[in-house]
Amino acid sequence: MKTSLAVAIAAALSFFGPAAHAEVRVSGFGQIIAGTTLDSGDRFPSGGYTDTVDFEEESLFAIQIDADLNERVTATAQILAEGSENFKPELAWAYANVQLGKGFSTKVGRQRIPFYRYSDFLDVGYAYPWIRPPVAMYNQPWSNADGISLSHSAYVGKWFSQAQVLYGSFDGDAVNGTTRFQGKLDHLRGFSWDVEYDEWLSLRAAYVAAEVTVAGTSLDLVTNALRQFRQNALADRLDYNQDPGTFKSVGFKVDKADWLVVGEYSELDIEDSVFANIDRTDWYTTVGHRFGAVMPHFTYGRRSAGADLSVLRGIPMQSPLYFPVAASAMSQQLDETFKSVGVRWDFAANVSLKADYTRVESDVMGAAEGDLVSAGLVFTF
Repeated sequence: MKTSLAVAIAAALSFFGPAAHAEVRVSGFGQIIAGTTLDSGDRFPSGGYTDTVDFEEESLFAIQIDADLNERVTATAQILAEGSENFKPELAWAYANVQLGKGFSTKVGRQRIPFYRYSDFLDVGYAYPWIRPPVAMYNQPWSNADGISLSHSAYVGKWFSQAQVLYGSFDGDAVNGTTRFQGKLDHLRGFSWDVEYDEWLSLRAAYVAAEVTVAGTSLDLVTNALRQFRQNALADRLDYNQDPGTFKSVGFKVDKADWLVVGEYSELDIEDSVFANIDRTDWYTTVGHRFGAVMPHFTYGRRSAGADLSVLRGIPMQSPLYFPVAASAMSQQLDETFKSVGVRWDFAANVSLKADYTRVESDVMGAAEGDLVSAGLVFTF
């Protein structure tokens, strides 16, 4: 790990050119997290934890390098090594930020897709109270895109406004829970708007659209079988191949008088696919209270989606295709609740201890349920 990380840092530094022409700043963050499920042989539905204590699944280390090339242009590179990827370092961010004046700026390169309130800090455990952002909501299999964004920020009285538009693409490996696959987001367009009032009230809205392609999942077996039986139209209806996808979300945060209340809500749809017409919604609410350096908190969240069984029309029940197609459609059904109790202790500058218990329950027959206990140390430098 040390050798590969050193190589990655050297490569990132070369991105900036001679140090004499830029003021270079190095910062970083990390976390060491241990977790285990409570049931023998159980696997947590939204991650890779089992009933064996795991110190790698959510542990990570990152270095961020910023260089002021001149008074208007800053180059940024972030190298991230995750335990779930055997601590293999990757260039998570690599962009140039240009100040355009009058509150406008633009980023060109690899950057975050603005799905969520905490999208820019997904891997920075020190930036939020939980061990992980609530999985009821934070479950998109992709987080970065290569492209260009334009931002505008301004103060209006006690209000601070920051809006962003993004255009780009993603092409690479993605992970959804414990499933790894190849994904593409073409013609990705995103918009987010954050407003803050008097440093205690924050509101947010976001919209992201793209043409979605997914390969390397069990769905490929079903669509390939359909095409062998000359059911090409049905196969095209089920698979993810340049299908229009949309993501919409709203959120809020109240942080006042030692109380913290945070919530987000989202809707997701991918047309012309097995994911279409299922009314997928995710949401959560967190309430916490600070007692000095300690903040206990409680989170309740839910994921829900139906199953579009209209894809079975025209397929006789006795057909060998009926049950594979039905299983693919039913696999999209969700009715999960997430309950979490956690605590954060800021016991030293830039260092926090966290602990969390999460219970996942499902009203869908045969769906996975589980209890996860986790604790760890998060830090920045």
